[in-house]
Amino acid sequence: MAEDVLVASFGGQPQILTFTLDALLERHVRPRAVHVVFPGGQPRYQDAYRRLVAHIREYQPYQGLRVQAYGLRDQQGRPLPDVVEPRHLDAAWRQIRDLVRGFKQAGHRLHFSITGGRRALGLLLYAAAMTYGTPQDRVWHIYTAPEWLPRVRDGAHMHVPQGVVRLLEIPFVPWTAYIPGLRGLLETSPKSLRHLTGGGLDGETRRRCEQVWARLSPRQREALQALAATETRAEAAQKLGMHIDTLDSHRKAILKACREVWPSEQINLRFVRRVFRRWFASEFPTFWGDFSNQMGRD
Repeated sequence: MAEDVLVASFGGQPQILTFTLDALLERHVRPRAVHVVFPGGQPRYQDAYRRLVAHIREYQPYQGLRVQAYGLRDQQGRPLPDVVEPRHLDAAWRQIRDLVRGFKQAGHRLHFSITGGRRALGLLLYAAAMTYGTPQDRVWHIYTAPEWLPRVRDGAHMHVPQGVVRLLEIPFVPWTAYIPGLRGLLETSPKSLRHLTGGGLDGETRRRCEQVWARLSPRQREALQALAATETRAEAAQKLGMHIDTLDSHRKAILKACREVWPSEQINLRFVRRVFRRWFASEFPTFWGDFSNQMGRD
């Protein structure tokens, strides 16, 4: 049965979660389940979770609320010690992605709490909201009055007077709800995404791309950019506003330069597109994004 579910990044401060729950109740939003996400290898976070569960069981306004830990693990299945390295982020993203995707496939309305724990976890939850969320979902952040922070630290107070905490709704665009084709890209791990956008080019390939670029005239460079950003010669010529015969003359010069730089490769237009798309994305990311948009590509 579809229900409201709170998915929260979590750390060593259990009161952040109860503050969020109290603020949601004030808005007449009552989640039926809470899933807290934290590195599974952090004893401090585990202790904070145990204190949270004990309090939720005893606190009357939370009666009937189900709470469950989602301890993140590394690629070998071991409890994740923290989220402070790229490999930690990749492992955490895969698990958070699967968790949120499962909730949305079940039809639940999700509330994302991104205040607790490592900031990276909050950002990953936000990314999951954009990847799998719908317009009915919400992203929340809380602000606690500074004078109260020393008094509530480490769960010293699990509830505060009304007005001490502000519940802030963070705007987000559920991209794949509107553009389903984006999901494959948004699901990609940071490491894989770096590879797709050029991070996977080895140093030798980058050096050869630079050599080709240096051999071309300004107009030939524009032709290379257009050919890399489009799927057909006719499309590239149209976008550049030139006759296809003119484009072909530039194409021949580009292929000649590539054959000189890659003498042992079979050089054709497919090779040029494959290599230079990645090179442009990695070497000139802002420019390439603008140019690709001009070419009719996102």
